Amino acid sequence: MSKSSKTTCLALLLAAAAVLLADTGLLASEGAGEGGYSADRWKDFGLRVMNFAVFFAILFALLKNPVRKFFRDRAESIARTMEYLETQARNLEEQNQVMKRKLSQLSAEREGILAQYERDGARERDRIIAEAKRTAEQIVRKAETAVEQETASARRVLARETGLLAVSIAGDVLAQNATDEDRSILMKDFVSQVTRLPARR
Repeated sequence: MSKSSKTTCLALLLAAAAVLLADTGLLASEGAGEGGYSADRWKDFGLRVMNFAVFFAILFALLKNPVRKFFRDRAESIARTMEYLETQARNLEEQNQVMKRKLSQLSAEREGILAQYERDGARERDRIIAEAKRTAEQIVRKAETAVEQETASARRVLARETGLLAVSIAGDVLAQNATDEDRSILMKDFVSQVTRLPARR
C-alpha cells in the first residue's frame, strides 16, 4: 500500500469515527426525550452499526497488509531461527560423533600402549632373570673351580708333607733299628736302582 492510499484510508477512518460520534450524541439526546424504542431510534442504531462496519472495514484495510507482513516476517524469523537451531544441532551431533570416535581411538591407543608396556616389562623381567641365572651359574662354576684347585693344592701339599713325614719316620726307624749289614744291603740296592735309570740326553 502506497503512502497516499494510506493517507486516504486514514482520512476516511477519521470521517467515519466523527460520524459515529455525532450519531451517538444525536441518538443519546433523542432517546432521552422520548423514553421508548421508535423507528427513528432503530434507524439510528442501524446507521451506527453501518458506521461501525465502515470503520472496521477501513481499519481492516489499513491494518491488513502491515499485520500480514508482521506475521509473515515473524514466521520467516521463526523459520530462520529453527533452521539455525537445527543446523547447530546437526553440527553438535557431528562434533559429538567426532569426539566419540576420538575417545574410542584414544581408548584403543591406551590399551595398545598398556599391552606394549606389559610385553616390554615381561621381556625385561625375563632378560634380567636370565642374566641373573647366567651370573649365578658363572659364580657357581668359578667357586667350584676354586674349590677343586684348592682341594688339589691341599692334596699335593698333604701328600708332600705325608711323604716327607714318612721318609723322616722311616729314617728314624732305620737309624734306630738298622744294622751295618742292613745299611750295606740298602746302599747296594740304591746303587743298583740308580744304575738302571736311563741316561739323560
